[in-house]
Amino acid sequence: MVNFIMEMLSNRSFILQTSDGQRSRLRRLRNGVPQGSVLSPMLFNIYIFDLPVTTSRRYGYADDLAIMLHQPTWKAVEEGLNQDMDVLAAYLRSWRLQLSTGKTVSAVFHLCNREARRELEISVENKPLEFQQAPKYLGVRLDRTLSYKQHLDEVRAKVTARVSLIRRLAGTTWGASAK
Repeated sequence: MVNFIMEMLSNRSFILQTSDGQRSRLRRLRNGVPQGSVLSPMLFNIYIFDLPVTTSRRYGYADDLAIMLHQPTWKAVEEGLNQDMDVLAAYLRSWRLQLSTGKTVSAVFHLCNREARRELEISVENKPLEFQQAPKYLGVRLDRTLSYKQHLDEVRAKVTARVSLIRRLAGTTWGASAK
């Protein structure tokens, strides 16, 4: 099994091709796991098994990681998250992993709408994170009061569009035959 995993992770390369047909030169991959591989989530979990203890609660699925913190004051939340992000970034760096700052956002959730409007200043290695009112995590839109209204509206719009398409394809007097 170890040999299989070693073979899967070594001697990998890629070429990028643009929509107009231009191709890059061959490049070697030196780290990371293959995206979409069945083993990738397990390998990632092994890789981050010994994440340092922080004040935040961590939630992870495959290679997606979320940290959340509840404290008595907003200042304590902001300070705690900033410290924890620095600890996690240092840990990842020690394993030659990099936090994807383009995919990393901060958000505030609170059952009181007035409190949920607050924006925190969270940064990773002195780079401020984008603040989002309703970030998406594992395909679910999380709104600031956790009502899921925006997520349900998005799902309803997708379902409506697909049902509309099915109706056009399968009319009662035209379209695809039932036989």
